[in-house]
Amino acid sequence: MVIAPAGRRAQTKELAVLGLLYLLQTINAEMLRRAAGSLDSQLTGTAGGRIVADLTLLQADRIHPVAMVICGVGLVAMTTALWRGFRVPRWSFDALGAWFCLRLLAEYLTINGLIFEGSKVQPGVLLGQIVLYLPYFVISWGWIFHRLDLVDQAQPGLVVQLSDANPTKGITSFDYYHASISTLLNKGKPTLVGVTRTGRILVLVYLGMILGLYALTFARILQLTRSLV
Repeated sequence: MVIAPAGRRAQTKELAVLGLLYLLQTINAEMLRRAAGSLDSQLTGTAGGRIVADLTLLQADRIHPVAMVICGVGLVAMTTALWRGFRVPRWSFDALGAWFCLRLLAEYLTINGLIFEGSKVQPGVLLGQIVLYLPYFVISWGWIFHRLDLVDQAQPGLVVQLSDANPTKGITSFDYYHASISTLLNKGKPTLVGVTRTGRILVLVYLGMILGLYALTFARILQLTRSLV
């Protein structure tokens, strides 16, 4: 099906976001591999450390490469279709977005596990992983809010409301990414408010994960500080 110019611009923007998440995920996987590798080589026989290392290496060495090939092929096919003027099916964007959201949760849990074995991980690797995870985190959540509140909705603001947006100028996809980033930079001060039950649950999970990231960063910095004393 031939796509209208407005629809093509919207799909191109969303595809660019998914492409950015693809690149960030590739970098994050490499950092996870390095963290798990250093942990694997310094284990002292602890069962917890063994499980964390095995799960992290499974993600980075087994699941991630296969998934990245599949996602890469999908991104190329979608880009080609848009370049030739065809509409890309909605399910294609949703499938990629769902995978990136699963990785969002998996990496969050993995980093939480690695922090308990922080003394066995190279000093800058785990902190670097947390820092690199932050842009992936806020962009993924921006996509989630954009997908649920803007795409295929009669009007925006039915699932979540953006407190920093100017409704008189119209809500665009950029506003959701801006709100996601602003909440992180404003030390967890929410710029999104859930309207429906789904929206409230999502905002609650999002803010909870942000607080967890603050705690992880502080814990890692404290670990590094103590190791220098």
